[in-house]
Amino acid sequence: MEVTAVKLRNSYQMCYADCNNLFIKGCSMCILETEHGIDIGKVVKKKAGASGTPMEVTGKIIRRVTDEDLTKIPEIESIEKKAFIACREKAKGKGLDMKLVSVKCLFDRTKIIFYFVAESRIDFRELVRELASVFRTRIEMRQIGVRDEARLVGGFGQCGREYCCCHQKDDFEPVSIKMAKEQNLNLNSLKISGMCGRLLCCLGYEYSVYREINRELPKPGAQIKSPKKTYTVDSVDTITESITIRDGVRVIRISKNDVTKENNAYFMSEEAELRIFTEEENPEGFRN
Repeated sequence: MEVTAVKLRNSYQMCYADCNNLFIKGCSMCILETEHGIDIGKVVKKKAGASGTPMEVTGKIIRRVTDEDLTKIPEIESIEKKAFIACREKAKGKGLDMKLVSVKCLFDRTKIIFYFVAESRIDFRELVRELASVFRTRIEMRQIGVRDEARLVGGFGQCGREYCCCHQKDDFEPVSIKMAKEQNLNLNSLKISGMCGRLLCCLGYEYSVYREINRELPKPGAQIKSPKKTYTVDSVDTITESITIRDGVRVIRISKNDVTKENNAYFMSEEAELRIFTEEENPEGFRN
């Protein structure tokens, strides 16, 4: 069975669908049957077949889109706009403490899904009944988190690029403050938080690389011994794999290759120590 990933229209969801022996090019639109009903989406990438990594297949492609299918989208979007306004007004009138984020109408119009954010559980049973009587279809209220809200609304991050959750990530992965510490980043919450208020997704992209490199580097405050002196590690630059050491008031920068580790102790090579003493004797002629 060949499986393809489909980004559903007006939704943060990624559906892994059975290709149903149909050849659909990437970035092409298709009609597919999902667990919620008939919907329309865009093929974004192909996945492995039966021998590949196991995945949860939640849809099946029915056919490619036609010109007639595309003419129905504006009418569906009009329903979504009306439903958004109606739901927001009715929720406000009932005093429901909820923030409506987005509304999605399935392609076959058998269901309208309302996505909202709330700090606590909301009793929306009466609201659902009223909306169902207005739009004459099934109504589903789906409470989402702030990260899902950012993915639905979209936007641009501090880097100037589109949110990672919108175009790079299928599922949210755990992100911890440990990842920022490992990369020697500014721990100011405003610097390492996304627009959703949670830690940046991109903190996890290079975490494994930094962790691997830092294993071979001494921590700030560690001692590096040489036959003549003992130096204290002032700071570490993981990217350049360099170490800044301190000898009293004097600050010296050396490479990771200048240091060896034995039984959790660090020792400076003879070549590095020779360069340091050469600098002391002739500071104008030495450049590290």
